[in-house]
Amino acid sequence: MLADMPECPARTWLAMMFLSAAGMLFLLLLVLTIAALARYVLTGHGITIGRGDHDQR
Repeated sequence: MLADMPECPARTWLAMMFLSAAGMLFLLLLVLTIAALARYVLTGHGITIGRGDHDQR
């Protein structure tokens, strides 16, 4: 199979690079989603931005 690789046209190389990059981004998004879900389940509350209820003055 590797012997046939130099004979591939440039658009085939571009398509393979695009699919590889898209696959890596999908896996990264999947891992981040699982991590956020695990944090939500383990801590009992979601992601807070800014001051939470415990930081009232």
